[in-house]
Amino acid sequence: MLLMEQGIITMDYLIKRKDMTGKTTEKGPLFKIKPEHLSLLFPEPKCYVLNMIKK
Repeated sequence: MLLMEQGIITMDYLIKRKDMTGKTTEKGPLFKIKPEHLSLLFPEPKCYVLNMIKK
């Protein structure tokens, strides 16, 4: 929610209208974020060593 409040993530709500009939179809929300802000949504991955063998 914070990223939306700051305008970093935006949302467009898609609605499609047919030609002359006026019939509409909801396509739902489309969330957008610029590539340079992806690190705010997905932090850098961490590596863990899982093969530690005790002798």
